[in-house]
Amino acid sequence: MEVQCLSVPNPYSYLICAGIKEVENRGFGTDYRGRIYIHSSGRYAVRGMPPLDDCPVPVIHEFNEFLGSIQEMEKTSRYIGFADAGVNVFLKNEDRQSDRAVNEYALLSDVYRLYHENPRKPYFLVNAIIGRVDVVDVRQDSNSVWAESGYHHWILSNPVLFAEPIIKVRTTRTGLWTYEMAETGPG
Repeated sequence: MEVQCLSVPNPYSYLICAGIKEVENRGFGTDYRGRIYIHSSGRYAVRGMPPLDDCPVPVIHEFNEFLGSIQEMEKTSRYIGFADAGVNVFLKNEDRQSDRAVNEYALLSDVYRLYHENPRKPYFLVNAIIGRVDVVDVRQDSNSVWAESGYHHWILSNPVLFAEPIIKVRTTRTGLWTYEMAETGPG
């Protein structure tokens, strides 16, 4: 079955498929509407999260800030240590959090759970089709925190992050491209 794909650099590809980033900025528009499969490109991070300093991800930023404080306390303490960097966290007031915050926390939890299982295995893969979304609109005036001025804003919905990505998919294409997916493939 032939499907439409879009290559997105890691970690943005994962943020899209996890339902955190609902706008993809492109220098071009498209008339295409419907399902696209997200191809993760770029570099992967072996240990934990890739750098997200410039991303509007408040849950991850708060976690990293506190983790940095814990690491500093352990470095300066004479008698007290923190097992697993003292990390035992939960999402406060989960029933009152936005879907985006819940999704961001779930992604963060998955990354660190996998890290504790195997610190050398990357969570954020590249050269892989990692999920799918629907393109529901393309415009240049989105008010999303992810929308960048001067770009076409591809408005995305219905994200799915595959439990088993399709690996070893290499491409240099930047627009929509087709991929021949096995009938029994993910979603």
